[in-house]
Amino acid sequence: MPVKSIVAHTSATDDVCEERFIHAEHVQEVRRNVLSGKDAAHIAALFSVLSDPTRLQVVHALLTAPSGELCVCDIAYSLGRDDTTISHQLRVLRNQHVVAMRKAGRVVYYRLVDEHIRQLLTMSMAHTREVFNTASVASVMPGVSVPLEQKTEVSA
Repeated sequence: MPVKSIVAHTSATDDVCEERFIHAEHVQEVRRNVLSGKDAAHIAALFSVLSDPTRLQVVHALLTAPSGELCVCDIAYSLGRDDTTISHQLRVLRNQHVVAMRKAGRVVYYRLVDEHIRQLLTMSMAHTREVFNTASVASVMPGVSVPLEQKTEVSA
């Protein structure tokens, strides 16, 4: 049974309840399944490392690589970046367990660590295309503007 309390607001907003209802059964379930601080920190670190557009382009390149792996030189050339920049970004991704490497002589190859990373990127691209109504994720990356009339409001 919800507990009701009326809260006075100085300004009305659409994104805050005008009347406060606490649904005890919902609160109890959320508290029973709360994400631990440690798990939240690990997940936040993963999203943080993926928040850089260059790193996302590197991950996407690995996602679409025909053999599932690419050497640093191929990634750099494909993205129009220098080897040093790509090598740095790959080191950051490797430290967060997003990519793994193998060395074959003097060539270093990288691949995505597992299917979870592939699914995360694939779902993110699908979500971005849906939300921004675009055919390409590149259209929502920095430096490329999305016309306002293409953006759609998403309700929770």
